[in-house]
Amino acid sequence: MLPRRKRTHASHVGLGLALVASALLIVAATPWSPARAAEDDEAPKAAVPDAPQVEDTDKPKDKSLLAQTPADAAVAKKNQSDNQAFYEKWQFWALSGAIAVGVVAAVWGSITLYHSLNGGDVRPCNPMFIHCYGQGEPN
Repeated sequence: MLPRRKRTHASHVGLGLALVASALLIVAATPWSPARAAEDDEAPKAAVPDAPQVEDTDKPKDKSLLAQTPADAAVAKKNQSDNQAFYEKWQFWALSGAIAVGVVAAVWGSITLYHSLNGGDVRPCNPMFIHCYGQGEPN
């Protein structure tokens, strides 16, 4: 007979999470819950009409601050004249070409490195450089 498993901290956490999830489900399922969405036939809750509105103090009252400056006109003119699509600019093609060359170099380099790490190509023994022992050559 196997001994009974002791409860761990993880089982207590799981039990707590299950209790929290069930409590949230009960709160969201009750008809008077604010978490419940309004039905299609229900009218939205009316706001209090007597509540005063807060005035925006950040809006400048001086109209000259809102008038356009010559710099705004220059920027608008430059934007109109430079209406070229991004793929028609030379910078896009230079960057795309550099990325393509980098990807090809990375793939070729990784294949070559992987090949050389696995022993590389089989080459015949060169007795002038080193002695070839164990390949049918005399000692």
